[in-house]
Amino acid sequence: MAQKIGWRGFRRVKTNKKPRTWFHVLQVDPKDGYGWFDETISLDYGEVYKVKKELEADIPEYDYRIVMRSSKNKWESIKNAFFR
Repeated sequence: MAQKIGWRGFRRVKTNKKPRTWFHVLQVDPKDGYGWFDETISLDYGEVYKVKKELEADIPEYDYRIVMRSSKNKWESIKNAFFR
């Protein structure tokens, strides 16, 4: 019996057409049991680091960390979503 052979061969790998936007987020843990929340975002690590050092001096009992995130959205839409 003849076996049906489907289409075989090279399948093109889909590429991401949108470039990723990488940005830095300062997160704060007030140790109240609810976990980390975002304090500020920026494309520049130095700006986030300055805010972190200011907050550490003002409120030393909280924990602070800086994380990197990425998105396929433009920076303006990321910033607007954060400050909304």
